[in-house]
Amino acid sequence: MESVRVYPDAVETRLYWKLLKDLNDGVKVQLFVKLKESLLSKSNESVDTDSHAAYYTILDKLKTYQGYTKGWDGEDACPLTAKVTENFRQVLSIIDKHLLQGLTIYPETNGTLLIDSTKREAGISLGDEKFSYYEIANDKVTGENGIPFSVEALTNAIKHINR
Repeated sequence: MESVRVYPDAVETRLYWKLLKDLNDGVKVQLFVKLKESLLSKSNESVDTDSHAAYYTILDKLKTYQGYTKGWDGEDACPLTAKVTENFRQVLSIIDKHLLQGLTIYPETNGTLLIDSTKREAGISLGDEKFSYYEIANDKVTGENGIPFSVEALTNAIKHINR
């Protein structure tokens, strides 16, 4: 009897993954979000309170920063670009919310977004098409510049800086 109950979930999962292979990244993200919502709604899992709070705090900050106009710093700072906001929202829609604990975000004067770890000296600068990350440990700075943006690559960088 258990296999009968599990069967629709297994079929749904296989169908989604078969569809994903030929689709562009935007559609893949939308389908993945729907799949995740579907599977979570069928389980008793829930996001813990701290993760939930971190997620909504970051969303609120992002919304505030989107409202910044040219010169928001009193000088000649650029507002966040629409593409930066879209990129970050894609990641937020699928990332495990517990990975957001210990992160904060700030707008940068060049229109990019700084994703900063509050646990350690590490951060990510997210641009329209690329991002960079850095970390400082034992008086040594390491990181990587010019990484092409993808949801998976940015999620992995978030895991790396916030471990």
